[in-house]
Amino acid sequence: MYNNRDVKKKLAYVDFWTHKDTKSGDFLREILSEEFEINDFWWKPREKFPLKELKKYDYIFFFHIIFPYQHMKHLSGKNIMWAPMYDSLDKYGVVNFTNPLFRKIFWRQMSSLGIKILKFSNKIDESIGTIKLDTLSLRYYLKPETLKLNNKSKKLKIFFWDRGGIKFKEWIKFFDEKDIDEIIYRSKPDYSKKDSNIENLNMNKRIKVNILKDNFFTREKFIQIISEIDVFVCPRKKEGIGMTIVEAISRGVFIVGYNDSTMNEYINHSNIGFLFDETTDQKVNMDNILVHYETRKLNAENKYNNWLNEKKDIITFFKKKPNISKKITDRIFFMINDINYFLKKILKINYFY
Repeated sequence: MYNNRDVKKKLAYVDFWTHKDTKSGDFLREILSEEFEINDFWWKPREKFPLKELKKYDYIFFFHIIFPYQHMKHLSGKNIMWAPMYDSLDKYGVVNFTNPLFRKIFWRQMSSLGIKILKFSNKIDESIGTIKLDTLSLRYYLKPETLKLNNKSKKLKIFFWDRGGIKFKEWIKFFDEKDIDEIIYRSKPDYSKKDSNIENLNMNKRIKVNILKDNFFTREKFIQIISEIDVFVCPRKKEGIGMTIVEAISRGVFIVGYNDSTMNEYINHSNIGFLFDETTDQKVNMDNILVHYETRKLNAENKYNNWLNEKKDIITFFKKKPNISKKITDRIFFMINDINYFLKKILKINYFY
């Protein structure tokens, strides 16, 4: 006999359109699919989104993006969870996070709707501040893969994926040229970013540079490269999670990254990676790269086991009854934001309906 308890609840999974190709949110889809029947909704800036369709679902999950409160309040009463990415909190016109007042108003709005927050970066806590929200902190890791160490030359093979956030000249200065065997360089800047234009840099053929000119970079191609290198240079100054970092860690690769989240949350020891900013004046220690592979391997194994324990809490957290804040004084703050939103609305198209 058919058992209604076996029927999965339906979940609307709202994601940023570029992730349809990169599959960045698939690890969460896999976890949520154990409990829910998932229907994907892909949002792209300056394109209309069928917001009304979300009302048909009891559970709604937002990955990376979320809509302005003026739209989210129409989903009041729904069980909503959001995984915000630190690198994109101030994008897509949701809120001006550089303004402390509007940032505070935004998080109070999320609290008034009972939205649960999955935090993949400690920086999210700094943004939320003292606002009371249901949150769950996680750190995503992949299952470690064993590499064959064949670096007999004691010279480095480095991979730099130029996405326009970190320039070639910003990190190359932390290495001695004599220590580099080859640099694999791929240029594919993010929207509104420019690459390092490495072909115009005066390398004087001192370093072998293998320039990749493919239009589409598959995960399989990335894994192939990451499995053959010694050093991976993080492509951006801010990351929501940093899926490329996670891949590199799982293979024991030494990571060079800018000293901000989530790079400085994953790189917590000099044997794992090297962090830099505008004030850094020391160079990368070669011994940290070539000698301590086993340290990085053990780190990957321990962190992956932590992730296996943490991810068990996601569904329980999601299904928990929302904790909705009902402060009368919030209405005054929200009115300020409503006025600000109205002024923006009359200047451009409303892309949510």
